[in-house]
Formats: sequence, structure tokens, C-alpha cells
Amino acid sequence: MEQEIVSLNRPLLKSRGLSTHHIEIFEMILMGKSTREINQTMGYSQRSHAGVDHSRKVMYKLLALEGLCRKDHLKQVTFPRQYYFWWKNVLHKHMELLMKIAIKPEYYSTSVFK
Repeated sequence: MEQEIVSLNRPLLKSRGLSTHHIEIFEMILMGKSTREINQTMGYSQRSHAGVDHSRKVMYKLLALEGLCRKDHLKQVTFPRQYYFWWKNVLHKHMELLMKIAIKPEYYSTSVFK
């Protein structure tokens, strides 16, 4: 019963859970912030991998939007700070579409799971 309520209230997620929060974290990486700084800003523990995992989700989505294969671009995903000019161009190119498909923070604050 509870699962039915959740599925009725949940928007259709074509992004597999991509959030504007993930995009913000990825932008912080592209601005040169360290993982430790991002963790501190977002309230994660110092050794947390959440920020890296969240940004990876954005990178994979951008690769899909570009029609590029993950395994051919492992270097760009593993070392986004080294390829930040490339990522900035791709992000800028697809930002409007990403923001359309990303879940807004308001969705989480009005969730049934409270």
C-alpha cells in the first residue's frame, strides 16, 4: 500500500534519479574545489565518496547526451579536474536539458518519506 502511494506521488524519472544537487556538486568540481571542500560544504563526512558518486552520475548522463561510450571516456570520468575544460563545454551545451530532467530539491522536501 505504501509503495503504491509513493509511486503515485513520484514524478516520472527519465533521469534515473539525477538531481539538481548532483549538478551543483559537479559544478563545484569544475570550479576546482577539492573533494574535502565539497564534503564540508554539503555536510558529508570528510572521507565520504558521496560527492564523487553524485558528480559521476552527471558525467555519465552528459556522456549519454553526447552519444559517447563510458569505457572510451574513463579518463574523463576518473579525472574530471584534469579535463575540466572539456567537461565545462559539454555541461554548458546540455545544461538546459539537464535542468529539465533533473529532480528539483522541492520534490525531496515534500516527499512521503518524511
